Amino acid sequence: MKKTLLAASLGLITALAGASSFAATSSGQINFTGLINANTCPIEPIDPGSGAPGPINLGEVAALDFAGVADTEVGGREFALRVKDGTACGFSAGDTAEVTFTSTHGSVGTGGKYYGIQTGGATGVALTIKDNDNAPIDSGTPSKAYPLNPTGETRMIFHAKYRSISATVTPGPVIANINFVATYP
Repeated sequence: MKKTLLAASLGLITALAGASSFAATSSGQINFTGLINANTCPIEPIDPGSGAPGPINLGEVAALDFAGVADTEVGGREFALRVKDGTACGFSAGDTAEVTFTSTHGSVGTGGKYYGIQTGGATGVALTIKDNDNAPIDSGTPSKAYPLNPTGETRMIFHAKYRSISATVTPGPVIANINFVATYP
């Protein structure tokens, strides 16, 4: 839709400029950025139920659900990191991957093991990430080893939850940008 609107806007500007008797010019610069990487084995975050790629919506919870206690976990949801084709990645039988998560908003909580959220929204809350056995994965620490499918798709299942880091949680939006690095053969 944005392309259609942009094309329509440019067409209107061209039509108006052609009808005008003024000969004005403007100049500027467009900066393009991108990245060409050597990744032959892309991994993408998905909703495991639908298979749809992120973002992962953690849903809405009430500040009262934290009951005024630090280190209370509330809400959240399951998510997966999907490797589409083990054959293209060159995986062999028995290969595994570990995933390390870090927050672009810093590590918070006791020992810095939780994932910080963007400022300007809810306060007193962070995220916790757990593996598919419900074991916590501290920020900056590798997960357990997940088996990789050498001939097809692999879904590494995780859980993200809201976690209070103080006795008072104030309402507001929660935005957490979490980086991940998967280490595999």
